[in-house]
Amino acid sequence: MKKTIQRGVALFVTAAAVTAVGALAAAPAYAAAPVSNQTVYLLDGNALPLPATGSNWKSTDVLLSPVASDPSAASKFSDPSSFVGVITFIANPGTEDNPAGYLGTGGGGGWGPYVTPDTLTDNPAVAGDFHDLLNAGGTFSLGQAWLDGSNHAVQVVFTTVVLGAGTATTGGSLSWTAPVSTTAPAITTQPADKTVLPGQSAVFTAAASGSPAPTVKWQSSTDGTTWSDVAGATSDTLTVSNVQLAQSGTKYQAVYTNSAGTATTSAATLTVTNVVPTEPTGSDAGKVTIADPADGATTVTVPAGVGLKAQTLTAWGWSTATNLGQVTADATSGDVVVNIATLAPGAHTIALTQPGSSTVVVWGTFTVPVPSYPAKTDTVDLQAAVTASDLWSLNAAQTAIDFGNVARNASSTKSLGKVTVIDDRKVLKGWTLDAAWSKFTAGSDEIPASALTITPKAFDNGSLLPGVTLGTNGTKIAESTAVSTLTDGALLDADLKFVAPKDAAAGQYHSTLTLTLTSK
Repeated sequence: MKKTIQRGVALFVTAAAVTAVGALAAAPAYAAAPVSNQTVYLLDGNALPLPATGSNWKSTDVLLSPVASDPSAASKFSDPSSFVGVITFIANPGTEDNPAGYLGTGGGGGWGPYVTPDTLTDNPAVAGDFHDLLNAGGTFSLGQAWLDGSNHAVQVVFTTVVLGAGTATTGGSLSWTAPVSTTAPAITTQPADKTVLPGQSAVFTAAASGSPAPTVKWQSSTDGTTWSDVAGATSDTLTVSNVQLAQSGTKYQAVYTNSAGTATTSAATLTVTNVVPTEPTGSDAGKVTIADPADGATTVTVPAGVGLKAQTLTAWGWSTATNLGQVTADATSGDVVVNIATLAPGAHTIALTQPGSSTVVVWGTFTVPVPSYPAKTDTVDLQAAVTASDLWSLNAAQTAIDFGNVARNASSTKSLGKVTVIDDRKVLKGWTLDAAWSKFTAGSDEIPASALTITPKAFDNGSLLPGVTLGTNGTKIAESTAVSTLTDGALLDADLKFVAPKDAAAGQYHSTLTLTLTSK
């Protein structure tokens, strides 16, 4: 078998006899051709993947291929058991198995041929043949057919293309969707057997290739024959936590699955050993100095040495033998950090062994301090919304005061009565309560306003509210700082003293007293 490729030209020779097929006359009847399950890819003139969009189907060679990339030109479509000729074709979707209805045809071969407008010949027996339809563009099937001696298709492979409007001279755009190749899973990493101590974790890892990417589930078995799915175990890594002696001998396998098939790893065995070392003392080999932990610390550092760097070890603690879990030495210094959160205050020994071994390789002593329990603080956010009635009012209970009959050069004293000041504004500023009065008149007779004097006091001899003080001059009754009187108000009063002048004319005199509440 020999194949030569030049850009834009393809010559093919196959072992079977090839009949050149030109324009095909419509056959009166035909047997539907089996459509092969072979995948069809479109490659460029260098047999590399053709872009999904952006190609010009005149200047760009389009190669039919059974593989996604074929720079060595070594792949061919599988031939049917019997045929006499092979053609390439372009057809309306749904007519791929009817050679008589192809819009255009060209030469073909076992290896994927090049197909361009120049290589296809119109089928004049079909109305609106290929080159006519190319002017408008559209969706077509582009493929290859294997024919018998009667020009009937015995096998067809094809893919769908969308052509933009063009001509055989200028060409048009070409778009297509590459098929998604499927490959059955293949195991690339087998899980390894694990040996751990009671209470430790066993980690199994597996991996597999495949397209599309396979899913995985882990299974366990006590006899290696009957397998059960491990709940929630659907990643490449399976962690079996807090293993116990009863689990020793359990087998684990991973099952990978995709649309193309299933692959199962070999079984890995979990071994749980109960090897407890003897507590080292005195001058036993491997002793190192371990610094005492600080108050509240949960770890200590064991200077295991560079000879153990990057190794995984098992840590043991005493006074009572306690498995402190697996630890890993630093990759440079060999230091090992051990969690001692489970150890009570007091003197302790820590020893490191190889997993599954009772031989101590490094050990040391230290003391866990008694916790000092320092004082702790925390904070609580306190919030309160202060409301106010926003009242601002003045009310005098008395509307008239009668001093009665007052002889010349005599006096009469009366109470002003209850005066209520309410200041419960949202913004408090303080206030002043002042009194003013007019002269006394009786017809055309007058007595000056100075005949009346005022002495402020608390109402009913009660107590003044905090922040409220009485006036000390002749007109100020009281004042307040920026405090609220609440809705009960500040209760005030005053003694009013009237003195009749010795030369006043007799008569019924009147005056008006005005109270004024002013905000500061």
